[in-house]
Amino acid sequence: MTYAMTQVHIHYHRILEGTTIYIEDLAADDGRCLQTFVDLPQHHRHSISAELWALGVLPPPQMVATIRKFYFYHEPFDVLAFYDTEGRLTGYYSDVALPLTRPNGEYHITDLFLDLWLTAEGAVHALDWDEFEAACAAGVLSPDLQDLARQTLQRLLAEINAGVYPSRYID
Repeated sequence: MTYAMTQVHIHYHRILEGTTIYIEDLAADDGRCLQTFVDLPQHHRHSISAELWALGVLPPPQMVATIRKFYFYHEPFDVLAFYDTEGRLTGYYSDVALPLTRPNGEYHITDLFLDLWLTAEGAVHALDWDEFEAACAAGVLSPDLQDLARQTLQRLLAEINAGVYPSRYID
């Protein structure tokens, strides 16, 4: 027996790049956190895995097959849990972003450039500082958003060191 999943549209805005609409399977929305699930089509598995290989956060030839996503209404980041084709966790990824909003029944989030990857083994990679610094120099982010992004990344790094990220948010 198969069950029809409700799908949601996530309007993911990247400053300077526009908005991408992701269609994801709804797992839950409790008003604190929207949880979705994505079973990647084969061609996306390879392209996403290749991006992670290029960043040096996923060893080739390991492939990402599914992603559990946690978007927060009151937190300036999200948490994405990546799993390989065998269902093993490969790592956690967080976009530093403005909290999720839901105007007119559709979900919206705005990326603030900085990202974080935590491998399943516990190695930490702070990502995209170059893009963030370029955006700051170009005046794309207000001083308040710059501070929010920096403070959020530092907070997540401190929570990793304290052993509470990501379990505080996804368990």
